Amino acid sequence: MDEARKYGLISAGGGSWYSQTLKVLSPGDRIWVKLAGTGYAGVGKVVESVQSVNDFRIQTTQGELPILDVLSNLVGMKDAEERDPLKMEYLVRVEWLDTVPENEAFKEVGFFGNQNTVCQSSSPKWRHTVDRLKTFFKN
Repeated sequence: MDEARKYGLISAGGGSWYSQTLKVLSPGDRIWVKLAGTGYAGVGKVVESVQSVNDFRIQTTQGELPILDVLSNLVGMKDAEERDPLKMEYLVRVEWLDTVPENEAFKEVGFFGNQNTVCQSSSPKWRHTVDRLKTFFKN
């Protein structure tokens, strides 16, 4: 989450089941980021639609560079060029509105849960979860 927060992104890969749902995100969408097994660690706004790891570039002190030349901690990204496009990593640029370190992620019994990378829920549990998240995160 540290590099995702630093460079303003979310990612998914390892199979189309994980990355395909990133395509439902559009610029302007609000996202609540839940880390598996930990809790919610951030809220942000989508800036750009999904891109492959091969196309994603980030601003650094040396100028704009391909993400593959910069990131160190995102497992599996470095060998993306050799992968099947269905299994490679995909990224969405995000403007973080508020984040917390992983060890401070917010969770409560009764929060909405889903195995998908991205979901748009109408479940009453989701409404309850968002209401609680709005009290924890600043934006």
